[in-house]
Amino acid sequence: MINQYSAAAIALTGILFLGGRGPVLAGTSREAQEQTALQGTALTLSQAIAIAEHQTGGKAYDAGVVVDHGKPRVVVETNGPTGVQTVIIDAQSGQVVGGHAGGVPD
Repeated sequence: MINQYSAAAIALTGILFLGGRGPVLAGTSREAQEQTALQGTALTLSQAIAIAEHQTGGKAYDAGVVVDHGKPRVVVETNGPTGVQTVIIDAQSGQVVGGHAGGVPD
């Protein structure tokens, strides 16, 4: 039987390329855009996930890269003791720049 944390790990493994600069797993254009957005940044996707998990006390179940006003941001969704939380991390500095609580895990 798969618990919620195993399911999250399987889902993250299937959609993320840990390390942020490695090869794209599925080769979709979204993943290629995410990889391109992280090029030249100090932050890897796995580091962003670790930051979000530390910040919220939860486990990541979804993560992705968005470009907001020309700046790459990593958006990580976690689920933990205080519920679902979204953490937005600046990919250049590694600083948490936003987020919110609430929502339902996918």
